[in-house]
Amino acid sequence: MCHFITLVVPTHDAVAVQTVMERHGRAARPTDNPSIRKVLRDEEHQYLSTRGHCDCGTVLARYQETPESLEDKLAKEAARMKRKGWSNTKIARALEDQRKADAKPIRGGLDSLELWSTILLDLRNELKLPYAGLFIRFYSGAIDTETFTASRREVLTGLSWQEALAALKEDEVTIFR
Repeated sequence: MCHFITLVVPTHDAVAVQTVMERHGRAARPTDNPSIRKVLRDEEHQYLSTRGHCDCGTVLARYQETPESLEDKLAKEAARMKRKGWSNTKIARALEDQRKADAKPIRGGLDSLELWSTILLDLRNELKLPYAGLFIRFYSGAIDTETFTASRREVLTGLSWQEALAALKEDEVTIFR
């Protein structure tokens, strides 16, 4: 299905959260996934931050494919093409095109690490919150009811928020103090 980003904050004031998020082009719709709730504290609430259809293409929790796994994937693709009757020349050209595409940096996404860092800072400062958190998941079912195992992590003191955002992992509530 799609990626979705959930904001986790220790406030139930949805209007105040929505005001800050809208200023940054995001949303804050209250949601309550039971799998995420299991790793939250009593005072913490979930807000779906997706403004459009989904958050696919976000800079958060990017899957970084290793060169070895890319070559394994391409070898499987080559075998599939061979079974379909593709010529060796056509297969080689298609694989080279895929390598070039994978090597290109992704530009023009719907967000940035700077945007998320600013959002987190504004939420903390304007709403006087001690922290804010983010959660990203590739959902295959309904956002409010899909079950999975979530974890929780707090960003270490001394690590910049942008570094922590760049290291964000799927299915992990990451808390920024």
